[in-house]
Amino acid sequence: MSTNIRLDGFGGEPLQERSVSRPSVERPVKVLVVDNSPPERSAWFKVISGGENNGIFEAIQVSSLSKALALIEREAFDVILLDLTLPDSLGTSTFSQLYSRVPEVPIVVTTIREDNDQALKLLREGAQDYLVKSEIDAPFLKRSLLYAIERHRTQVMLQHLSFNDDLTGLLNRRGFISLAEQQLKIAQREVWELVLLFADLDGLKNINDNFGHPEGDRALRTVATLLRETFRTSDLIARLGGDEFIVLAINAPAAGIQTMVTRLQRNIERYNAQNRFYQLSLSYGVAQFDPHLESSLEELIFKADQALYEQKRNKGVLDSESRLADS
Repeated sequence: MSTNIRLDGFGGEPLQERSVSRPSVERPVKVLVVDNSPPERSAWFKVISGGENNGIFEAIQVSSLSKALALIEREAFDVILLDLTLPDSLGTSTFSQLYSRVPEVPIVVTTIREDNDQALKLLREGAQDYLVKSEIDAPFLKRSLLYAIERHRTQVMLQHLSFNDDLTGLLNRRGFISLAEQQLKIAQREVWELVLLFADLDGLKNINDNFGHPEGDRALRTVATLLRETFRTSDLIARLGGDEFIVLAINAPAAGIQTMVTRLQRNIERYNAQNRFYQLSLSYGVAQFDPHLESSLEELIFKADQALYEQKRNKGVLDSESRLADS
């Protein structure tokens, strides 16, 4: 069998493949290398193509951030090896843009010179390792990639235990606040717009009273599914508790708000067309994060909550829910 090293081609050349013999083993670790350097001169190439590999790794190299962002939409990777100096992106912004799209994939950063302040900043924001190219050799890089995967796997497991809602599998309040605060810092620095949507499931008490609490739980899980279908995997989606849900859409311009809302409503209508017992309805409020203005997460949530309250009042949901609570 052989290990494939796919290169995106330098100077506009087409994709090409290079085969290296390896013994039959389990599925190799799939590495996305985002680096504009010729592969034969790089430490990562020695790991993938030389004796250090031993069938462990399979690499795909792209030479720009834009190509990496396009590729991760189509293919899944176990780890990313990211150079901070690319033709279309430089410095910490390179990491931020990639991490915001695939926070579930561990990223090992490489750079041509050591910068302790930059290293600490990137590690705090989620990078698994920070390597200076001149100090990398094949055994060291192999160890770094494998350790990054294991560290990230442990972090995800622990995070899931403390950050996730048991009923829906979405983030819980604690998880959302923690990750959203981090995304706001990145958005402020990278000048990204964000959109926060705060939503309530209308009439949950009515569903519980008429069909039982198990059906109410099923309705909440359905809302979670509809939100996942509506928003991107890079967006933060959470159940805050009870019938409250919240979404932070990453790098989302204001022009896209109506598209999001329309897509969500269409998904709800599609579900309701198949449910003959009751109709799901969400009330929601939206707030926009402007990176040019000082705005905290608490302020964003307050604005979205006010908009949510106004929509519920206009729909008459507040009155009906008050009557249900009093009856």
